[in-house]
Amino acid sequence: MTAGADPSVAYWRGFYTDEHNGAERLRTFGGALASLPASGLWLDAGCGIGVLAREFRRAGLRVCGVDISDARLAEAASLTGLPLVTDGAPGPEEHLRRSSVDRLPYPSERFDGVYSSSVLEYVPDLGAALAELHRVVRPGGHLLFNMPNARSVFRQLYAMVRAKSAYSRIVPRWAYPQEEILGALETTGWETQWVDHYGAERDVPGIPVLVPAAIRQPLTRQAWAAPFLFIAARKR
Repeated sequence: MTAGADPSVAYWRGFYTDEHNGAERLRTFGGALASLPASGLWLDAGCGIGVLAREFRRAGLRVCGVDISDARLAEAASLTGLPLVTDGAPGPEEHLRRSSVDRLPYPSERFDGVYSSSVLEYVPDLGAALAELHRVVRPGGHLLFNMPNARSVFRQLYAMVRAKSAYSRIVPRWAYPQEEILGALETTGWETQWVDHYGAERDVPGIPVLVPAAIRQPLTRQAWAAPFLFIAARKR
């Protein structure tokens, strides 16, 4: 599939070009990585067009990225400079590879940590994906990820009035309750470290852009309003 045939490539290009969207997401993930602090080799599980991988490599991480879309991987290879390797080929330590996040082509305990941005809501079985990510991370390593916040009243309203938006067309499941996510983490061997809320982004179901910034930003920290959960977990 070419980039032009995959609508998600154009969507994510526009998303990260808009400073109100991509900048907030980079700050959220980047701040969490810095707080650990993260080091070593990390897996970008669902790397998309490669923006996070590019930025975190600049910050000193070594990164492997996987994605199921050939078009997104081609974009990521251009953006990051990382080689795209084929299934079965060992490749260099840092590379991109076509793979789903629930069946990874890596040995157990390969990575120091894993992060995943706007991916786990797409997998057919959340528990299976979390278990597979647990397998490839060393003991004591971390998982950082975001997921839609099912309790957000703004997300619920968006579901009713903008069912045909670009965002709605590419999200197969609307949201998981926080309790379901934390339960799946516990069951698959992860220990939850913290749960935050965020989401001033404009191209996702969130707080309306007409809400003044002075009010909008505090609302993104509230469980009933924020469109996203951000979760950090540690492998037991």
